[in-house]
Amino acid sequence: MIKCPSCGKSHPENTLFCDECGVYMLAEGQKRTNSLDVKDVLWMETDLEAADAAQTTSSPPIKLRAIILDSGRQIEVSVDKEINIGRLDATSATFPEIDLTADQGLEKGVSRRHARISRRGAGLFIEDLGSVNGTYLNGRRLTPYLPHALSDNDEIRLSKLSMRIRLG
Repeated sequence: MIKCPSCGKSHPENTLFCDECGVYMLAEGQKRTNSLDVKDVLWMETDLEAADAAQTTSSPPIKLRAIILDSGRQIEVSVDKEINIGRLDATSATFPEIDLTADQGLEKGVSRRHARISRRGAGLFIEDLGSVNGTYLNGRRLTPYLPHALSDNDEIRLSKLSMRIRLG
């Protein structure tokens, strides 16, 4: 067992960080981690990479219609790579393809750069861009920066603003 030099908590040998205070526990410069070659990381090969490879063949854009549930307003966009969802802000040069400013986006907690819908092969994916108030897909909060598959008739909630997605 080794003791944390900062808080004194005991840890097993070869522990690099104290789980109590987070301090780096490198003693006398002897403990090191070995580099890991990216080709050895097999779990990084995902369906998203296969979908990206499939995207190289040209295919027509996917039509997406976002229906704002409170107002009934409809926004139609074509998705060939990615579209951003949020609020317009000329000061920070934020011009999302789906601008929710007119739908009380600010009052309902929508960030300027709230979420992104991207095309990967024949599918669409949504990801939260680290928004303060969160993005929800069919009632489940999305993990920031982790793409989730998007289907026809899904409900997306950006903080307190809800919309229904129609594809095709």
